[in-house]
Amino acid sequence: MRVYLNFNYLKLTMNTGFVGIGSMGGMLVRALLRSRALRVEYVWAANRSEGKLDALAAEFPGLHTASNRQLAANCDLIFLCVKAGDAASVLAQMDSDLYPGQLLVTTASQIPLQVLEDRVPCRVAKLIPSITQEIGAGVALLMHGSRATADDHTLLEDLLGRISHPIVIAESWSRPAIGLASGGPAFVAYLLQSMAEQAARSNPDFPPELALSLVQETASATLRLMADAHMNPEEVIRRVALPGGMTALGIEALSRYVPQAWQAVFRESAEREKSARDRLVL
Repeated sequence: MRVYLNFNYLKLTMNTGFVGIGSMGGMLVRALLRSRALRVEYVWAANRSEGKLDALAAEFPGLHTASNRQLAANCDLIFLCVKAGDAASVLAQMDSDLYPGQLLVTTASQIPLQVLEDRVPCRVAKLIPSITQEIGAGVALLMHGSRATADDHTLLEDLLGRISHPIVIAESWSRPAIGLASGGPAFVAYLLQSMAEQAARSNPDFPPELALSLVQETASATLRLMADAHMNPEEVIRRVALPGGMTALGIEALSRYVPQAWQAVFRESAEREKSARDRLVL
């Protein structure tokens, strides 16, 4: 019979560290603390900029600020929230205090799990969060290293489940999955903004702020419709874009250009990531 860790006990006793509290690292620690997934007195943070550390400590009294080495010496669960290019120097500072009993989670998509496992004695995993975790929503992508235990899987999935919908994927799927889950909010926001801008430009008397409001409300309602009425995108299109109508004409125009644009997005991002991965040295 599988034995699960008591997460409520662990969150009281496990020191959890965050190395790097920039855009994603800062969002992650704040989301986990605000959701009470972690207790502040067991949270440690290290960062190159002391100003960001001071601001975080002021926001969450009781949080421990530390050097990278101090954090490694005191934490059982460590989130490495630095860019792939900075990981080597950060790990060098932590080397003497890392040990096999720790779980090290990188948020850098370009660092292969096997490379990280070869570099550190810890068990490892990879987490790709999304900005939507600021409101406790959206997908967080998880990839587990070969040394990670079933209890590690349970711990991370339970912890992240307090602020997201965690989905475990194979590392080989990471690039398209990251584009959809982590890059997706930016892509969707850009498409909505572009749609509103072009609608406003099509009629000089049409207020741009009204165009954006209509797009945002329509997007929100469409997602609710799909969820509540169990409708897939194809069915929504069929119901709205009636043959011979103006919406059908618009869909036809989009079909000539949008798929090619998405092909470029995923192809070029995959090429860029492969190039960065090939140059990576830990």
